[in-house]
Amino acid sequence: MYHCGMKQMEERHVANQVDLMVWSNRLDLLALSNYKGEIQIHRLHWQKVWNLSPPRENVTVRCMAWRPDGKALSIGYSCGSVFIIDIEDKEVLDKYELEHEALEEFDESKHYGITCIAWAARVGALESATEYNFYDDASIFLQKPPSTSSNFKNQGTEDNVKFCKEIQEPTQLNMLLIGYGSGSIYMSIFGRYHYGTICLAQVTKDECGEYSIVDINLSDDFSVMQVVYLDRVTKHIFLSLINTSVLSAYAEEIFVVANRHGQIMQLITYLDQTMTSITEAWEHILLEMDTKMAYYATFVPEGGVSADLLELLMLGVPSDELEIFLLQELTAKGLKKFGSSVELSYSTIQKLVLRQLNIVGQHLTYFLSELRGLTRIPDRYKILGLEETTVTEAIRACCAFLNKSLELQQVIDVSMRNYKAFFRWLFVVIVRLLDEQTPSEIVKINQQELGHIAEFLYNFDNVQGENHVGTPDKPVKFNLERLGQYLQDQELTKIPDDDDSPWQKFLKDNSCLLKDNDTIFSMSEFKKFSLIQQQKFLKNAISNVFDFSKKDFSKHFSVLYNIKCHENQVGDENNLKISQIFDANQQQFMMTFVDPINKHDICFVSTILKEKSCSSTAVKYSFSGNLLKGGNIEQLNYQQNMVVLDLQFYSPDYMSVLLEHPENHENSVFIQLPLKIALENAPDFNIKSKSFVFSEKSLAKDLSLLLLDQDVYKVLDKMHGYRIAVSGGRKVAVVLSRTCRKVRVFEMEIDGEEEEEILDITQRSNNSTCASDQQNITNEDLTI
Repeated sequence: MYHCGMKQMEERHVANQVDLMVWSNRLDLLALSNYKGEIQIHRLHWQKVWNLSPPRENVTVRCMAWRPDGKALSIGYSCGSVFIIDIEDKEVLDKYELEHEALEEFDESKHYGITCIAWAARVGALESATEYNFYDDASIFLQKPPSTSSNFKNQGTEDNVKFCKEIQEPTQLNMLLIGYGSGSIYMSIFGRYHYGTICLAQVTKDECGEYSIVDINLSDDFSVMQVVYLDRVTKHIFLSLINTSVLSAYAEEIFVVANRHGQIMQLITYLDQTMTSITEAWEHILLEMDTKMAYYATFVPEGGVSADLLELLMLGVPSDELEIFLLQELTAKGLKKFGSSVELSYSTIQKLVLRQLNIVGQHLTYFLSELRGLTRIPDRYKILGLEETTVTEAIRACCAFLNKSLELQQVIDVSMRNYKAFFRWLFVVIVRLLDEQTPSEIVKINQQELGHIAEFLYNFDNVQGENHVGTPDKPVKFNLERLGQYLQDQELTKIPDDDDSPWQKFLKDNSCLLKDNDTIFSMSEFKKFSLIQQQKFLKNAISNVFDFSKKDFSKHFSVLYNIKCHENQVGDENNLKISQIFDANQQQFMMTFVDPINKHDICFVSTILKEKSCSSTAVKYSFSGNLLKGGNIEQLNYQQNMVVLDLQFYSPDYMSVLLEHPENHENSVFIQLPLKIALENAPDFNIKSKSFVFSEKSLAKDLSLLLLDQDVYKVLDKMHGYRIAVSGGRKVAVVLSRTCRKVRVFEMEIDGEEEEEILDITQRSNNSTCASDQQNITNEDLTI
């Protein structure tokens, strides 16, 4: 016999009205959303973990779902955005900009926003996740990139790398499912790898259908999906069983590709942060020098800066303007400081290019080559949407990026040599102008260094603005060395001469090697690309590999059965109380919802999955006030049914139901309904029938008489309930009041004697310290 033992842990008043509540099935954590669009995470004893503000103003939370491992929370906002939040530090692990809600009544775009989110885990470990494979171990062949924390200033880098690392080592396949009001279902493996989108209208063979997804549930092996949806025209509720056996049959392949995707995305993040560090290292040093040169350029004609410096180099006598600039603006001390800073900057950039850019490029080429190998097994991987041509293009982009990094490395060597010579020469000039003695080893400049300085000064101010037009209002931009042009999002102004390269000569003499070759590439088309442009080209090529937006994945899915659930029109679909669960032991789906017309009735449908055909049962039931009379047969004449406030499956064996007390509306009744009773009293129905399962003529069975001998309910005093959230995995429940400002947290499945002892102790404690407790509660409430 089941005992509805409920130990009250907390009762709290909250500052803002609570909207949604979801328990984690792995940790004793409760996620709350309020009417301001904020998310709060609380522990069982109501200790607040953190608070997350909405992405922007006037945005509310539509739905939430925990990742199966309990370490991340997915949030669907009314603006169409989906955020995946790390529970430890509330960092945004990933986000999607999906469909947006229509702003006008007759908006032809028919975007109705996000309606539901589910995060399902496939039962059972996969071979590729649990068994070590020598050929899959990339660490044997690749050098590990240095830690990002030692080089990057951006605090978000470590979190991104951490999340991607978590994705690489799962032992279970999980899938994030997002339902739209436009009738589509977005599927994402691990919450990051976009597998595809199911258009319900296409799957049901009704191209003109206008549907809104209400709830989604997957079987434990991902072979069947049960979808509750609403017909936007008729406002009828439908239940659809969709054949998703492709997800089950190709689970191993999906797992492998999703892991590769996670590794590649981690490397892209690493690459972005490295490029940011390189750009910052360059800009930080050259900003002041560039400013000083631009200041001097305002006093001389166009091109006068390089002309004055070349004249100084050839004649040894500076112009009056240049002499004032050297002695007052630059100064010997400032120039010496610039010299050491620039050398340090170049050294830092060189290390970042050698130790990080090259390693990341090699990693990307390796993983993409693995993907290309998978595309050549079409019977296993073609169904995932990967194309060999797009993967080859991405590998080519990787090679071009590595080639551009090598080119940058050579430019750094030349620039460092020129800069050293330039600064030493200017230092000697300034010291001589000050009539001070200079060491003989500094004064000596050989002919080769003289040529380097002359070449450096020739193009000193030969770089125009963005539109290649110099204007008096916008001074000419200075390119103090060749490195800067590689770190800007525009074509190179000074292209290195590689005609003498042996490799280029070899390709030119053997052009046949480049024809229809996916191993040897020509880099001629990337000759004018800067490193930033090459990086963008690479990221775009990789995004094309995983861009399945133009693929029709709906063709892989088909409807097994489409059940017409409810005949009456649903008024406000947002207030539809509905819950689903899959019982792995019995291989059956169970779905229940509160009758949208008669709030006293509960509609219950169960479907048992079989190899060739499915059997289904359905029943409409209610609870009369006789349930509260206990075993007193003389008082069993209370015929009024109690109003159903909310319901949710607690486990595959029990369903939690919140009812309004028939006599005292300030109280509520919490029922743990054994699903065995509901199933035993549910008659079979023809799952292929075209008629509605529930209609106005359907009579509700009163389950109160069947529950009299079982202690399955509890009266919640002074709690006019509105919504519940339960978790059988964590054995917890929370009840929200009608005002949405008060919550009660319960620990479930407590032994009866233990509960009575706890209640007795609590009552005595409350009676003795009532005033002080009330004061403490008030103070705590103010801080929530």
